[in-house]
Amino acid sequence: MTENQTRTPYDAEHIAIVELGHTVWALYIPNPDQAKNPRAVADNITAPEHADVEVVATATRCYKTEGATASGWFISSGSDYGSEGYPNKRAMREALRHTIHGYFTTTEQERPAP
Repeated sequence: MTENQTRTPYDAEHIAIVELGHTVWALYIPNPDQAKNPRAVADNITAPEHADVEVVATATRCYKTEGATASGWFISSGSDYGSEGYPNKRAMREALRHTIHGYFTTTEQERPAP
């Protein structure tokens, strides 16, 4: 980052939601220039220039017919994989917003390790 660039504030309001088919990522992208195109960041998440990008939460669509133990959207954040299955995208998005908000309102000691 150059001297003229500033970091995005570290809070729930500065999360980019990126839909990747059956997966949805909630990304904290501190570089404002990169945050303008979150899909490009998601597509190249392992690139060195994205080392400071944080995956705050993910939602994954699972189907029993494809071998999953349950059907629905499942949300994980850090090492917390305990979400219930949400039956549709609307319910998942609401739960994802709560998960993101909770991620930023817990203390470092309470937050699950990545």
